Amino acid sequence: MVYLLLIFILGLMTPVQTAANSRLRQAVGSPLVASLVSFSIGTLYLIIVTLLQKGSLGIADEVFAGLPWWAWFGGVCGLYGLTVNILIFQKLGGVQTALMPMLGQIGMGMLIDSFGWFRSAVYAFTGLRLAALVMILAGVCMVVMRKGAKSERGNLLPWQLVGISGGAIFAMQPPMNSLLSAALSSSVHAALITFFTATVLLLAIVLLRRDRRHLPQVFSTDRPWWSWLGGIIGGTFVTGFAFFAAKVGVGLLLVTNICGMLTCSILLDKYGWLGAEKKPIGTIQYIGLLCVVAGIAVLRWN
Repeated sequence: MVYLLLIFILGLMTPVQTAANSRLRQAVGSPLVASLVSFSIGTLYLIIVTLLQKGSLGIADEVFAGLPWWAWFGGVCGLYGLTVNILIFQKLGGVQTALMPMLGQIGMGMLIDSFGWFRSAVYAFTGLRLAALVMILAGVCMVVMRKGAKSERGNLLPWQLVGISGGAIFAMQPPMNSLLSAALSSSVHAALITFFTATVLLLAIVLLRRDRRHLPQVFSTDRPWWSWLGGIIGGTFVTGFAFFAAKVGVGLLLVTNICGMLTCSILLDKYGWLGAEKKPIGTIQYIGLLCVVAGIAVLRWN
């Protein structure tokens, strides 16, 4: 239960990270450059923490020999999920951009738990887990699908599938990082490798695109101080996922995190914190959140 509480707190931090990165995006004028800045700050933060923890950034030869090749690709999974969100937003709108990746995360998380993919622990897919999954999916839809929200713009099934794939591939990151964390004896070091990989890939993408013209705007001062915190929150987030994936299972990890995300999103919308637009929160959103919590409770005790 302590682990679940900490995962829930990580989920609470995620919309704060999104708000910080969104404010940074407004300042620099490019979502990719904003992501590059966020990942770069997160990488620097994780370098400092890793040095304080281990005193070195080196990786022993036996670590390379003992790990499967895919264990090093957590950063690619995270970057794919980020890029998908950027791509589908203009096609699907905010509602489905939030919903589709969540569906992908939950579905892939359950598959990983059921079949033990990526050398993770196996959790049998029982009837109770199926009921919990249905309850969680229904709750997520109730929270996200607000009354009057424009969630459909024609036949956009291909883009919806892309959104689901973004969440599904992002869900592969925790077990990859968990295995890397065990080999390095440090969740922070594993998160650093993930962030560094994503930062290098993002830098290459930005330099190859016209987005590079926005790089000088990174150093402008027209933004609140908290807009720089996205990378630090992201680094803490990935570190926590690497640690907790082996403790509670990927499926329970992801849905508990999503519960925290939804809770914080409701609070931001209701009170307009961190520059968010105030939006009315209806009874259906609260019922949906309770459904998610109930589903998590069933998963926890099943």
